[in-house]
Amino acid sequence: MTQPLHIAMIGCGWAGTRHAQAFAQCGAVVRWAVDLNPAHARALADALASQQDTRITTDHHEALGDPVVDAVDICLPHNLHAPVAIDAARRGKHILCEKPIADTLAAADRMIAAAEAVGVTLMIAENERFSPLYRKVRELLDRGVIGTPALVQRTRECYLTRSFVEDRPWFLDAKAAAGGMMMAGGVHDFETTRMLVGDVESVYALRAPQRFLELEGDDTSVAVVRFQSGAVGTFVLSFVMKSLTTAAGPEVHTLRIDGDLGSLSVRDGQTIHLFTEQGTPFLGERLAQHDIVVPPQDTFLLEVEHFIHCVQTGEEPLTSGRAQRRPLECVLAAYESMATGRPVVLS
Repeated sequence: MTQPLHIAMIGCGWAGTRHAQAFAQCGAVVRWAVDLNPAHARALADALASQQDTRITTDHHEALGDPVVDAVDICLPHNLHAPVAIDAARRGKHILCEKPIADTLAAADRMIAAAEAVGVTLMIAENERFSPLYRKVRELLDRGVIGTPALVQRTRECYLTRSFVEDRPWFLDAKAAAGGMMMAGGVHDFETTRMLVGDVESVYALRAPQRFLELEGDDTSVAVVRFQSGAVGTFVLSFVMKSLTTAAGPEVHTLRIDGDLGSLSVRDGQTIHLFTEQGTPFLGERLAQHDIVVPPQDTFLLEVEHFIHCVQTGEEPLTSGRAQRRPLECVLAAYESMATGRPVVLS
């Protein structure tokens, strides 16, 4: 029988708590809760108290020095991902790290090299890659139901609530966050669309006038993307797209892909609206739209299950460090374009 993994949870905010709960559901042991704010570490430990006896520290080196720890889960400000991951690799610990992989490509390369040098697993927690909804979209595209994709439209509508900032005060700091909305949400969008329609060829991006002055990074930005297939896409990411839904807290993520045989769109996070001329285009005398409901699942749980599987089998993660370097490169290209006013061609 395989022994349960022992995890050091480094960063005990919103994401860290979700990850820790997923590990507990998978039978892993969250041995350490590490946070510079001991109250956050205590809150995470208390949330798991009925299942585990979790130790608390403000120093990640203390947790890394514990020989019982098999792996670390890093949920820290973006500029701290690389130094903590490299510390963990040097201690021989497997690594699950929240997206983006790092704040710079050089830092990402150091992380990848450190993990490969000692043979530990490095996986990036890009939960959208594990979404059953997007996997179903990919299946439909592979079946050719809309023909060859030509146009991709993606929006990420958010409202910068007080609770969001209180949970992530570091997000206001452009250095700690490695940008703003384009980094936080764009890294998802580039990875998801790469999964669906292929790799990116070039990026042209614009930053809108700032509305939330306390946020140093972009609060609203737009990217125009050309994919290597020839398809084009637009990404709109904003903390100022106000609606009753976003004002209440939930984010609204939409996706639409149009091809020569039809289109598919997602607006509510679980229903794919499909119009296709493939096969029999008519239902009686009327064109038909098909609504395909994909029951939501906990993508944090799915990615943690995958990480545990990879650690136990030696299999390369779907979202390995090397794989997740590319969406970071795309986001950094978008920021370069904002700064220069010119499109950036990726290698």
